[in-house]
Amino acid sequence: MSVIEANWSYEINVIEIETSLYSYFELSLNNICENVLKALEDGFLIENINYQANLAQTYDEELKLLFETNKELRQEIELKLNQLTGKQTQYENFKQDQKLLTQEIKETHEAFLMAKKCYKKFLKIYYTIESRSKDSQIIYVQFFTEAKKDTENYTVRLKRNIKTRSYELQSIHPKLKMFKEFQRKLEENNDVPGLLCCLRLAFMAIKETKKK
Repeated sequence: MSVIEANWSYEINVIEIETSLYSYFELSLNNICENVLKALEDGFLIENINYQANLAQTYDEELKLLFETNKELRQEIELKLNQLTGKQTQYENFKQDQKLLTQEIKETHEAFLMAKKCYKKFLKIYYTIESRSKDSQIIYVQFFTEAKKDTENYTVRLKRNIKTRSYELQSIHPKLKMFKEFQRKLEENNDVPGLLCCLRLAFMAIKETKKK
């Protein structure tokens, strides 16, 4: 008994198979493309942004920044005010010191004028600043007169150092034997009144000698 029946079809439709396989391939390819696109969409999906919340956060940051800036400005202003107050206090103290110094200079000058008047009246002595330079002065003193005389008799010249306030004996007329000793003493103690007293006594002795 044969297994092949008489009506068995031996033809194979290659075109039909090819068409069927292509349709299946196309369907599979479409599915793959859709899956890829879906995966891409899921991967790059942008979440909905809450703009109101972000704006609120931005406002908070700006407010915080403004607060910090305002705090720094207040500190700087307070520092400047303290400095200004210090300068004002310093200026007021300076004005007060200047006022006291002016009064002291005025009183000293008045005392000097009074002493000068007394010297001229009771001691008959004339003195003035004969010349001056940047660092020194030449003090001219003439005894036994209240006004300068043309003669050089009984005169003394002292050089005063303005910076150190020290005096140096420059000349005496008439010349005395103790001139070098007077120079040395003045250099040691800077005692101008004491020197003038000694010179006056010496000049008085000369005058008394001339009267005889």
